[in-house]
Parts: sequence; C-alpha cells; structure tokens
Amino acid sequence: MPGDSLGTAYRALGGGDSGPLLALLGPHFEWVEPDLPGYPLSGVHRGREGFGGVLDTLDSLFDNLAIGIDDVVEAEDRLVAIGTIHGRPSGAETDWVLPFAHVYELDEGRPVRGRAYFDRSRLTLAAARRQLAGVADDLLEQTAEIRRQWARLGDALRAAGLDAPDEAGGAEGTSDADEPAAGGEAGAAFAGTASARLAAVDLAHEGASREEVDAFLREEHGVEDTGPILDEVFGPSGAEPPEQGLDEGTAAIEATRLSRLFARNRG
Repeated sequence: MPGDSLGTAYRALGGGDSGPLLALLGPHFEWVEPDLPGYPLSGVHRGREGFGGVLDTLDSLFDNLAIGIDDVVEAEDRLVAIGTIHGRPSGAETDWVLPFAHVYELDEGRPVRGRAYFDRSRLTLAAARRQLAGVADDLLEQTAEIRRQWARLGDALRAAGLDAPDEAGGAEGTSDADEPAAGGEAGAAFAGTASARLAAVDLAHEGASREEVDAFLREEHGVEDTGPILDEVFGPSGAEPPEQGLDEGTAAIEATRLSRLFARNRG
C-alpha cells in the first residue's frame, strides 16, 4: 500500500468519510491499544468493524470531531500517518488539539497491524468528562420524574377528596406558586453540585490551583462549603498536588478517579 493511498484515505476521513481508510484494512487487521484504567479505546480491535468502532468512540467523545493529516512517512514495512485530532469534549469551553502518529505495519503492502501514539491521558479525561455529563443529565431526568410523581399523587388525593401534601411534605395548602417544590429544589441542588464538580475537574486539569478553584466555586457557582469538592479533585487539604506531565498509566488512573466523583448519585 503506497503512502499516497493512506494519505488520500486520511484526507477523506478528515472530511467525515471513513470508507476509504476502512477499505484498506483486511479482516485480520489489528488495531492495538494499551489496557489502561478508564481509557476508552483499550484492547485489540480487529478488522474493519473493530477499527470502525475506534473511530465511533472518538466521535462520541468530542463535539465537531475533525481528524487532520499532515504527512505520511514511509519506512520499509511501515507507514506512519502524522496529524492532529480536533474536538471539544463535554463541558469544555475551547477545542482540544491532540497531535498523533498512527503507525501501520505492512505485509505484502497491506496493513496488518496499527498503533497510535498520542497523549492518551487527554483522551481518558475526555471520556471521564463525558461520563460526568451523563450523570448530570441523569440527575435532571430523575428530578423531572420526582416532580411528575408528586403531581400524580396530588391529583389522586384531590380526586379522593383529601388534602394533597405539598412537595416538601409540610403544612397543607402550600402551592407551587407559594414555594418551590422540594423535589425541584433537591434536583436543582444535585444538578448544581454536579455542574460545580465538573467545573472543578476541568479547571484542575487545565492547571488551576486549589485556591483558584475554591474562588471560582464560591463566586460563579455559589458554593459555600467548597471543601468536599476540593478534596475530591485535589486530594485532602495539605496533600501534595499531582505533578504535571503524568505518565499514561498514572494519568489514566487519576482520570478514572475523577470519573467516579458522581458515582454515588446514580441509582
């Protein structure tokens, strides 16, 4: 497979068409990724279907995903595609740019194995952000369902000639117009906490200090007791912050920890 064929396939991929690239792969092709905690592409992906799944996963993690090719280098029985991944993960205010090198091993001119070289810790964090955003969506849906259940209960009690309790379970006669529903307040509080924690994770990842995140949570999210969130993101107060430039394994484990911040809110 000459390098210009691979370059043409990657340019088509950059335009949203993965067909030419997948057409170059046989049924025994293997795309190999390391097994890392929290890393969304872990494992060996076989054939066109397996590599197509890799591309689908990338697309699910970023809004407006774009894969650009800069060069294709031929080296004996290998081809190296060099380019960048552009996209915006959930909750981010700007696009991320991830340079990559895709190395293809050839057998009789046909790709038999491929590996990617890029900052996997960033992709692991993108997956964690997507998971956290999903938790926040789940909480909002749970809040809506609680309100619907209260409404049905009130209708049933009124139909039976009984006084319906307010959503806070307090004194009779309190209407939605008089006081916000407790279910709504609880749901809003949960969603607000999820949003604040996601913002804290994002700021910490971008290099903000504990003090800067503390100020942001107080001023922008109105969080008075920031300690629990800061301890979950940065570790207990007084602990040494993680160094920049983590190796892939350590960064992946850290991202997995961040992705579990909201796990207790499920169910």
